[in-house]
Amino acid sequence: RLLGLIFGMVGIVLLIGPQASLPGGWAAGFVLLALGAPLFYATEGNLVSKWGTGGLDPLQVVFGASLLGLPICLMLALGTGQWIDPTAELGRAEGALILSASIHALVYAAYVWLVGRAGSVFAAQTSYVVTATGVLWSIYLLQESYSGWVWLALAVMMLGMFLVQPRAPRVLVPGRAMEDDGSNQEGAVAK
Repeated sequence: RLLGLIFGMVGIVLLIGPQASLPGGWAAGFVLLALGAPLFYATEGNLVSKWGTGGLDPLQVVFGASLLGLPICLMLALGTGQWIDPTAELGRAEGALILSASIHALVYAAYVWLVGRAGSVFAAQTSYVVTATGVLWSIYLLQESYSGWVWLALAVMMLGMFLVQPRAPRVLVPGRAMEDDGSNQEGAVAK
């Protein structure tokens, strides 16, 4: 697992290295800022893996997190003039927003489920999947092109993902056959 995580970090270094296809030195700062997402994924994954979800299923956890984030989003939307009136007629843009939010909620619930089933280290690899799909979508939707360094970084990150496998189930107590001492037979007297 450690080797897989190291490969992932090497991929990031290849992205921000001097030979990368970033437009200027300032762009490396945005890559470092973008590392906040996997950092928060890892933090959340470790917390959920260690302390669980308090008996809630993943959809309930995502719903609760959405309720907690609602006041922050409401203040930002009102403060920046980005409020969308929910009573107005819905067009294509609003429909796309609702669809995107619904997909995000389901995918995030799947992530919380994955943390509980496979562990935080394996689940954190979703950040690499997000990166790879973002690159592919930018090529498809925006017709962007990338240098060989970016493709090398992506390949190294994928290798890192391959090396990090889900944790094996833990055995609580090593198993061995119990000996029959006759104490469970009818008429046996406890010593």
